Amino acid sequence: MKSRFTPILFDLDGTLADSGKDIALATNRTLVRLGLEPLPEKKIISFVGDGIRRFMTQTLSAHAGLDIDAAVEDFRADYRENCLVHTVPFPGIMDLLRDLKNHPVGVVTNKPARFSKIILDGLGMSAYVDAMVGGDEAELKPNPNPLFLACERLGVEPGFGLMVGDFENDIQAGRAAGVKTCGVLWGLDRGEGIRKTGADFLCATVSDLREVIFGT
Repeated sequence: MKSRFTPILFDLDGTLADSGKDIALATNRTLVRLGLEPLPEKKIISFVGDGIRRFMTQTLSAHAGLDIDAAVEDFRADYRENCLVHTVPFPGIMDLLRDLKNHPVGVVTNKPARFSKIILDGLGMSAYVDAMVGGDEAELKPNPNPLFLACERLGVEPGFGLMVGDFENDIQAGRAAGVKTCGVLWGLDRGEGIRKTGADFLCATVSDLREVIFGT
């Protein structure tokens, strides 16, 4: 099968990997160690997407005076050891990546590169991903620069590419980079935000995404 787009760029959390539970559990363990009450998983997930520091700042927004840097490091240490306990590929994603094996595929995420690599390796995705850009390697999405860096690492121009993600900043970054954009509705917030972004394509299932990519 031949892709209609070159390259294909994917977000990680909520697009390729169902990682919300591990993020929430690590966050709540951090809160408990700080002497705070845990938060509902849905509330924690609503803070995901704009980088780890902003994530922790929002998580602790009701507790002025706490050391954000220390909380970030505590979360990092916990999540590093526990980021693959419950995290799995979304159904159909591995088959899609296998079918894209001979196409330039990149992952562009606001998650730090170290964690992203652990997850891609642990889930067996790295064999199908030709380049990865983490949130500590370039500006965060919605800035388009991480998409440009991914294209540079892939050795391709972005003009005929597709950015696939579950969050508004994925669509904004793709649009700013001049590529087509695809929002997925199975993401961490189950599509609540992505519907309003004006993405070129919206996909409720991985089968829908296959149709967008391959035209079949």
